[in-house]
Amino acid sequence: MLENDQYVLVPKWALEMAIGVDQYGNCIIKETEAPFVGQLIGLTHCCGASATGCDGYTGCRNCYNEVEDYLGAPMFESDVFLKVKARA
Repeated sequence: MLENDQYVLVPKWALEMAIGVDQYGNCIIKETEAPFVGQLIGLTHCCGASATGCDGYTGCRNCYNEVEDYLGAPMFESDVFLKVKARA
C-alpha cells in the first residue's frame, strides 16, 4: 500500500519476486531467470509486464503502449521504496 492509502497491484506470477515499488508506485521485482538473475526490473501499470524499446519509444512488453522511459532500464536498490510504520 502506498502513502496515499492506495494498494499496489502485483501480478500473481511476480508476487514471490516483488521487493517494493518505485517512487511512482510501479512494482519492482528481482528477476530469477537467466540471464537476468538478480536484476531489478520495474513492471508497467497497464499490464504488469516489463518494458522494452519499441520504434522510437519505450513500450510495455505485453500491450506495446508507451510507458515511462525509466521502466526500460535496469533499476537499483536506491530506486526501491517500501511503506513502513514507525514505532515510537
